[in-house]
Amino acid sequence: MQTSKYRRLPTYHSHNQKKKYTQFEQMPVVSVKTVTTVPMVVASDEESESKVQPPKSNKQQFRYVLLSLILAAGLSLWLMQDSVENYYQQTYHKNSILSKLKQYTWWQAGAKAALVLNSGISWLNQNITSANHNVTTTFNQHVADAEKNKTTITQKPQLTVQQNLQQTAKQDSIKSAFTLGAEDEVFFAGDSLMQGVAPHIQKWLSEGYGIKSINLAKQSTGLTYPGFFNWPETIARTLNDNPRIKIMVIFLGPNDPWDIPDPHNGTRFISFASARWESMYRSRIQTIMDTARQHQVTVLWLTPPDMRRHKLNQQMVYLRQLTTDEVMRNHGFVVDTRAMLGSNGDEYTDTLMQPNGKKIKTRSADGIHFTISGQKIIARDIFNRFILPAQPNKNDYSNVH
Repeated sequence: MQTSKYRRLPTYHSHNQKKKYTQFEQMPVVSVKTVTTVPMVVASDEESESKVQPPKSNKQQFRYVLLSLILAAGLSLWLMQDSVENYYQQTYHKNSILSKLKQYTWWQAGAKAALVLNSGISWLNQNITSANHNVTTTFNQHVADAEKNKTTITQKPQLTVQQNLQQTAKQDSIKSAFTLGAEDEVFFAGDSLMQGVAPHIQKWLSEGYGIKSINLAKQSTGLTYPGFFNWPETIARTLNDNPRIKIMVIFLGPNDPWDIPDPHNGTRFISFASARWESMYRSRIQTIMDTARQHQVTVLWLTPPDMRRHKLNQQMVYLRQLTTDEVMRNHGFVVDTRAMLGSNGDEYTDTLMQPNGKKIKTRSADGIHFTISGQKIIARDIFNRFILPAQPNKNDYSNVH
């Protein structure tokens, strides 16, 4: 049988025959094509490794993050060692384990570096404050000059009368230490007891008379741990930055009956109520009083009330006597908060009997702090001591309840 050059598969039309050769149903067609070769530059193994780096595993990333956190925490602790030590002393009333590192030069260098950084920040803040003050003063002077040029001859008599009234009001304010003018400010300093009392007085002064106030009360503070919070320095800085402060109200004591760290030997503590302890405590009160006198600010010092715990109450008896004596020796005014809260002498009570026979709960469950009613009773007593100007607002806050 003659075959052709290109052999073909026979075609089957029968259905059965088609199934018989199913393996030839789809034959791939192969064609001959011309292949052109192009020269290619193949990178070496070293170059490939340098360009393609495998991603870091999760374990490697975790180690990197953990190491970064440890380094950051160590650096922060190195720089903030004094703050950490002061906080530990304030909380636990003993030295922390960090105090043992003070003998090493590299550890002392951290405290010095922190001091330099804090000084730089303080210098920057002072310059910013000074620049803002200069800009504001220049702008106000410019506005005042512009208004002055617009003033007509007929308005001059009115200005003269107004200036005379202001001068008279200023002379009247000098007559009483508790006289407040519209431009005067009141400064509140103290611990958590003041945090409850001051906001009520601030509200009455602001809403009723437009008098501004500053409240820097901070919980867990006192005069025994200046490293944690230094009230004499804070008060000096506040009075210096706010020349309109006329009256300063202070409420401290419950956080002070602790041994004081010896400033000459950080590993030792001075026993509470000892002669040296009392001398240091009195000197800190006197520093505050001297600063107030230099700024011509009246000091109204509130002594703590009776406490439920017997030991703390006896400590408050001692601190009340000490504080009262030192403040009055320096021409300050002292307010005893016991009677206004219903206490009889040195005995603790948490209720106050009203004239109508109804009792008011004045103390909170911890036997130290006040209820809202107790806060308002003390706030009203302090507020009513102020000699206030004529009310520019409609609300009457005299003898507030």
